[in-house]
Amino acid sequence: MISNPRVLGAVRLSILKDDTTSPEKQRHAVEHWATGPAVDGRVVGWAEDLDVSGAMHPFKRPGLGPWFSERADDWDVLAVWKLDRLSRKAGHFAEVFEWCQKNGKAIVSVTEGIDMSTPMGKMFAQIIAAFAEGELDTIRARALSGSAARKAKGVWIGGVEPYGYHFDRQEDGGKKLVQDETYAELFREITTRLRGDWTAYKIAHDLNKRGVPTWRDHLRITKGEEPRGISWTANAIRAIIMNPTVAGIYTHKGENVVDENGENVRITDRPLMDFTEWSELVATLKSDRQVRRATPSRSMLGGVAVCKNCGGRMSSNKKIKSSGRVHHYYSCNNVNMGTCPYPSRIRREHLDQAVDQFVNVTLGPLPVMERVKNSISQAKIELAESEATLDRLETDYRAGRYKSDVQIERYWTQHESQSVKVERLRNEIKSAEAAPAWRETGRTYTEEWAAKDDEQKRVFLQRHGITVTVGIAEDESRRVTCKMPELAEIAEETGLQIPEGYLWKEPVSEYSFPARVASARK
Repeated sequence: MISNPRVLGAVRLSILKDDTTSPEKQRHAVEHWATGPAVDGRVVGWAEDLDVSGAMHPFKRPGLGPWFSERADDWDVLAVWKLDRLSRKAGHFAEVFEWCQKNGKAIVSVTEGIDMSTPMGKMFAQIIAAFAEGELDTIRARALSGSAARKAKGVWIGGVEPYGYHFDRQEDGGKKLVQDETYAELFREITTRLRGDWTAYKIAHDLNKRGVPTWRDHLRITKGEEPRGISWTANAIRAIIMNPTVAGIYTHKGENVVDENGENVRITDRPLMDFTEWSELVATLKSDRQVRRATPSRSMLGGVAVCKNCGGRMSSNKKIKSSGRVHHYYSCNNVNMGTCPYPSRIRREHLDQAVDQFVNVTLGPLPVMERVKNSISQAKIELAESEATLDRLETDYRAGRYKSDVQIERYWTQHESQSVKVERLRNEIKSAEAAPAWRETGRTYTEEWAAKDDEQKRVFLQRHGITVTVGIAEDESRRVTCKMPELAEIAEETGLQIPEGYLWKEPVSEYSFPARVASARK
């Protein structure tokens, strides 16, 4: 043993209510050992990990991990109440022991009398670590059995009700999640609006204007408590939509919970939205991040229109004349930076008028088509995860890390489940890739455009890849060019019959405005 060692005390507890292994009891035992005459050391710090499983690698634990990676020079001996407080995995234990040997550290279990700086201590530590791992398998098997029984009854095993569900107590005990009809309907309204080019900000503003309580306030009201009057926000709307619980998937600390077969645990047999449909919506919203602003634009074409001379975006601003009249313009954003040789500038009403005409006249009678996501992106993510799980399982099996009967049985169960899942996902992706990439919405561009406000029109233009470019002609007039490259792809893939006037299959319209409208060089 190192003389007068600097002692790091490690405290771990899986569930913060076990009196027999309480943090206080663990700290007292370590302090008693460290300051005793046989050791004559001093405790230089504590690594506390409460509500942390013994299966988590010590290097990754929030309390203990940094003492290995960032503060390794601050201590000499790692002291624990018992070795299972360090880890219940023999493999993890061996890695920590190897690290300590390489870095001149020692590990001590103060109540088991094991000093791993001695040969006998090393031998006993390895034996106890193996028993600890076996005990972890037993704990897991017990927990999985109890969880499976609760899931078989459809019993909720979480905490506060997730958005859109309320508790329905069962006759034989436990609580089942069922839809809250009012907020389930509100969820459907929100998703419909998001698909219809509403922004989360606008939805939140509308809900606040209507006086709709937030979900947490709704729970307080149903319990007879006073609501806090919390307002809806765009972030709250996005958080609800992005949470897998609306698709019936159980989550814990932001992660999907999986069963012993690696499958998502379901929280209800009647979710607010089908998982496939939810995955498609989430994929769409993620791809629209650059399209949907956090707050409404001041204009229809702010951030959409582009300066032809430098490729920079144009934004809306106003100019007050000496007469007091206010004129609104779209101007190149690079005008103040001096990086555009001839910054484009045009009256806002003229550019808006040109785009209105392009959509209503050039595109007007054509059917609006939407790209079918087919949930391919979500399926590919799941496939990658399942293949990685299979690789990890097989690597561990070949390395001999599954020793007990319980471990081997679980290995084959998980391997079979993941293999079936990989095969299913591959077939789903293959079928989805062969399916049509576009579908009709049942509306024409004229009908779609008429139903939108300026903010929705801006989102619509960007979502469908419609470009608006403003340049300056030789006579210094303003030249506006509107294009929709997406239509060529739609026509080629769907066989959409393009009218005679659209033979180029990529609608391009140009509009000119006289120089007196605005001068970009003045």
